[in-house]
Amino acid sequence: MNIFEDLVLELKEANLLEETFIDRPVQPSVSDGLDLDVLSSNELHGSDEPEVEHLSSFGDPVSDQNGSWGDETVEAESDDVFEVELNEPVPLAAPDTVESADLKLAGDEQTIEIRKPNSAREFFKKRAVAEMSSLRMVDAIFSAVEREHLKILPLAYDDLDATKALDAFLKVAEQDKGDEHKQAEFNLLQETEQWCSALANRDRNISIGHLRTYCENCRPMLSSQAMLALARFYRNLPYSETVRGKFDFVITRLFSKSGGEERRELLFNRKEIYGHIKTLYADWSSIPLYSDDEDDSDIALAALSFEEMAVEAETARSFDELIKRDFFGRLRLFKESIAEMFFAPGVVAAAIDSNVRIGNVYVRLINRERHRQDVDSIHSKYAELDDQTVSEAVGRSLGLMEILRIPLEDIPFDEYEDEADLLHEENFHTSRPFISHPVEEPVAVPVKGVAQLARRVKESLLEVNRFLLVGSLVLIALSAGLYIWANYYAEPGVSTAGVKKLSFQDSDLGQFVKMAKLSGDTLYIVTQPTFESLPKDQKSEILVRFYDTGNERSWTKVVLMNTEGRTIGFASASRNELYPKEANSGS
Repeated sequence: MNIFEDLVLELKEANLLEETFIDRPVQPSVSDGLDLDVLSSNELHGSDEPEVEHLSSFGDPVSDQNGSWGDETVEAESDDVFEVELNEPVPLAAPDTVESADLKLAGDEQTIEIRKPNSAREFFKKRAVAEMSSLRMVDAIFSAVEREHLKILPLAYDDLDATKALDAFLKVAEQDKGDEHKQAEFNLLQETEQWCSALANRDRNISIGHLRTYCENCRPMLSSQAMLALARFYRNLPYSETVRGKFDFVITRLFSKSGGEERRELLFNRKEIYGHIKTLYADWSSIPLYSDDEDDSDIALAALSFEEMAVEAETARSFDELIKRDFFGRLRLFKESIAEMFFAPGVVAAAIDSNVRIGNVYVRLINRERHRQDVDSIHSKYAELDDQTVSEAVGRSLGLMEILRIPLEDIPFDEYEDEADLLHEENFHTSRPFISHPVEEPVAVPVKGVAQLARRVKESLLEVNRFLLVGSLVLIALSAGLYIWANYYAEPGVSTAGVKKLSFQDSDLGQFVKMAKLSGDTLYIVTQPTFESLPKDQKSEILVRFYDTGNERSWTKVVLMNTEGRTIGFASASRNELYPKEANSGS
């Protein structure tokens, strides 16, 4: 269903719009009254069985660097074509479009059609109508969350003034820009900003867990159009860690579907996700939250870090290995550290891919534990594991008990058959027969045999070409010398632009500082060895003093590291934390 056409039809049937710029047969409109009516609409909810094979006829996106259509862009001729950032020209999906897409997201059958407008007037009309429809769906979703999870009476926003403002804008949209046109545009902008502000105030009372629980468990499931409305809402809100966490969950759910047994599957590869994210940003008229002159290498490094975290999880041999490394805590901390950069299309695409892969690893490693020990033992062993921390880290709900409730016979066994430690586990809790392999006893080598072996090796060396042997030795010596020089004598070629070296010798904190550098708004301090021997409360007090000093020297975060380069403390406006040695040693 096309949101733009449906909302115009609704305005027309409500006698709020006399003439429209589209003609279409009259169809039942979505009620603009109680949120219960909106929640039962086809746009807000999808099928009861949303998890189906997806189809996508999407040409790789063509958009500007910021992923948005500016005034100059929309006023350009319809046959103008932008070059793609993928370094190759892409044929247009239609002759009169610059950027088009037909997407099937969230695993449902609804097709999201995105078309580049033919003119500036059409662009502003579609943007105004789409914004209004998006706010209505977000309002309805918030009302449902408040009613079902917060147990409060929802107060839906009175959108009558906003609807009238949209009607007035659409009437003058075809006219040349004059005083009446500017006034209508200003009124509409003011009404939508007030509505968005009211929704943002209500959103502050809704936790990430509440939103995640509702979206994952409501019946019928929310449609991809409704999830896109949420993603658009959070993408265009001012940045906060809560807003980023909600956007992380919503966008990950949009680009994945259920794979059964608590697993999820990506709908597209990472390159395609990157293109789709840029297309959506352009359709939402989203402006970059990160700096326009942000170094591309920082964005690439953030995306690469997500890939490294996913690989680290996938190569873990056991769930204990991840827990000892505090993997999920480090993943959540990394997402917090990149702040607004998270919303860069390349970083979002890497985060979606990482979330799905790491979530599946979590399920796989827990299932592997179930083949080794019983449910009660697993629950007792990981009782202190915080499900909320894991869920916020991977952008989806992952509860230990929900996974343990899956019948063991429904868990694929082929995945674990090649695990030698699993096959020889003494306490093997499964209905399948125990498989054992004979163990070959090592053959004892007599002393006389060792002497004969040494003699044969010596004879073989004498038969080797002497020039080849000398050349090999020279190459080995050069390699060893290069290794020693690179690790112990060569200075690293890392750019220090933007990094300032600070001194604390003029204060009593200087006795604990071996080296201090300021990068952006983060102060990095390498502590003296004496700091490690201090009591925990004294360490915490010193960490707070370092943070408070930032009010005078312009930093908002403090990272403490020991002489071995391990992080031992972190301070910001939201938390102060000292890391135990055990956590550092396992990371």
